[in-house]
Amino acid sequence: MSLGWIILILFLIVLAIFFRGTSSLLPFGREHRISITEIELVGFRLLPPCAFSHRIAGRVINKSTELTLTEMALEIILLDYADGNIIEQLDKVIWLDVPPGQARDIVEYVDLSSTRQPFGTISWRYRIIYAKGR
Repeated sequence: MSLGWIILILFLIVLAIFFRGTSSLLPFGREHRISITEIELVGFRLLPPCAFSHRIAGRVINKSTELTLTEMALEIILLDYADGNIIEQLDKVIWLDVPPGQARDIVEYVDLSSTRQPFGTISWRYRIIYAKGR
């Protein structure tokens, strides 16, 4: 390997370290955790299947006074109402843009691939795992 290639590789490494350390100077800034108590989910519901996939819909309210909500993860659990057994459990990451103190209505596809058929109707529950903002 020639000296020119070595210098180029070292330069790229230094450049990468510099931009990683100054990511707050980049247009999107650094992401921060938002407390899940600052996020409110209103009217969330599981919609009937559409094209082999279910959808969840509802309103997301960002109660943070400083950060725009950009990402959140939900844990979704489907239950067989007849026996209370878990049919499926999955985590869904949702990317969105909700400024401080505002709300957005969302509809997100959820891949529920369980092969277990419920005995009765399906019930479900969800919880916020984490929320991020900038």
